[in-house]
Amino acid sequence: MNRLLTAALLWLCLVSPAWAQTARCEAEVRRAATTLGQIHRQWPLRPTGDRVEQGAQYVAARLGRYTAGSGRIWRVHIVRDSKLNAFSIGDGHIFLTEGMLRFVANEGELAAVIAHEFGHHLAGHFCTSARKRGFWGGLFGGSGEENATRSRVGALTAIVDPEKEREADRIATIVLDRAGYDPRHALELAMRMAHSGSAAHFQYRHRVEALQELLAGRPRASRAPADSQEFREMKRTLWQEEALR
Repeated sequence: MNRLLTAALLWLCLVSPAWAQTARCEAEVRRAATTLGQIHRQWPLRPTGDRVEQGAQYVAARLGRYTAGSGRIWRVHIVRDSKLNAFSIGDGHIFLTEGMLRFVANEGELAAVIAHEFGHHLAGHFCTSARKRGFWGGLFGGSGEENATRSRVGALTAIVDPEKEREADRIATIVLDRAGYDPRHALELAMRMAHSGSAAHFQYRHRVEALQELLAGRPRASRAPADSQEFREMKRTLWQEEALR
């Protein structure tokens, strides 16, 4: 009963423009702009409009149609890095590594990664950094809570609160379902990540347990939609580049 009530409340939140606008505060916009400038000056990013960026942006745009009222323009940036990672800096900016794009098995798994980052934005996680630890503190939906973990991503310090990770996952399953993706892709990806040996910031073993509970009793989609042409072109480009190294 509690799970049903939580899901219902989250659904209402996603379609409520008032709630979505509250989640996007001025401080989030300012910090995101400053951080984005630092990243563009210091990090190796793929150019806007290439096939890899277009493929990821296509999936983000498809998901974004089902977050009406959020007041955000969703923008995906691709980092030239082989590590498995994905994170956000607020105000609709999401970063994916080439390593993560190579790792996802299908478009549904990529949608799960992006929808999770949507979840941090839609839950207002970037407007709760009352206690910043240094200039970069409080990014990636972190809060500085005692049960949070910290890791370095380049010049950034990621502060990750497990409760906020679970909240982002709960919202992600709703967005995925509304966009026509099977929410079980989030669980399947988390299970593969838990055995990947990656040092990514997510605590995937705990995420698997939480997602299993969240999706318990949900029937598997009878037919998974085929990967889009944009997704296939993205993967083909990455494979070709890998073969040339």
